[in-house]
Amino acid sequence: MNVEIEHGNSSHELPASSANTSPPRAPDLLATRFEILNKSEAFEEVDGKFQFTKTLVVYRDGKHIYHAVSKARSSEVSNLGINHQLSTQLLIPATAYSPLFVPTFTRAPDPLPSNTYVKKPSLISYDRIHGGPLENSIADDVLAEVRVCELLRQNPHPNIARYLGCQVLDGRIVGICFAKYEKTLMEAVNPPGFMKRMSSATRQGVSNHHGRQLDGIEDGLKHLHSLKLVHNDLNPSNIMMDGRTWVIIDFGSCRYEGESLDGVGRTYEWFDEAVHSSLPQNDLDALREIRNWLEGAPSDAFQFEE
Repeated sequence: MNVEIEHGNSSHELPASSANTSPPRAPDLLATRFEILNKSEAFEEVDGKFQFTKTLVVYRDGKHIYHAVSKARSSEVSNLGINHQLSTQLLIPATAYSPLFVPTFTRAPDPLPSNTYVKKPSLISYDRIHGGPLENSIADDVLAEVRVCELLRQNPHPNIARYLGCQVLDGRIVGICFAKYEKTLMEAVNPPGFMKRMSSATRQGVSNHHGRQLDGIEDGLKHLHSLKLVHNDLNPSNIMMDGRTWVIIDFGSCRYEGESLDGVGRTYEWFDEAVHSSLPQNDLDALREIRNWLEGAPSDAFQFEE
């Protein structure tokens, strides 16, 4: 069993890189200034214990983005003063993560308003799909999310994140832009990031009068369902607190009702692993789980296993 723990900010700008059949050679990182975009420590289970094995690194050099591996811990991998060589360097072509902008899509304002959040694709797992039949699946997911957001822009709801459009570079989508909100429900209730059952007993930051806010989230879900869409990844990190209004964010796992969820990312502890179809009940079950969590319910009250 492998486990990855991400570090860094996946919202860095990822410029469109070359898609030539003969990619440029990865530079000598000891001699070239570069920028790390994301890091993730990988662990493997050995004799019943998880042990660190490597750090996955996504970095930018000029206009090109690379995926690489380091044997050092994440804290030792930095832009400056790096004293080791990254290995297994893979050029990530623009086609892998940055789909072509469609003229019917909404282009985000330029310059962006200061209160804008730009969602960028995560490339930390690119090594798993490199060279395979799903090599462009990240770009496909970006395109699917934009299509959902365009539909929601035409059918807005106060409890659904406000979509501003696509950030475009060289004719390709490099970011999905939303209004920026204050903080996630997870950040408010569980700053240390405890597991669900542990944090349920030690929750903080939210009063007991949260029923109205959760009713708003339920209204937002019903609005999605009226459009035949299912969120499929409702959890405290995908609910933003905007004053007294709570807002649903992140439509990367949103699918039309009845579609398969095979290969669709969902959040550990917050979904039923036995369910493989996009169904409205997925969202309603997740909402019930969040209610139990906020109320400090005992561990046996939760539906989803750890």
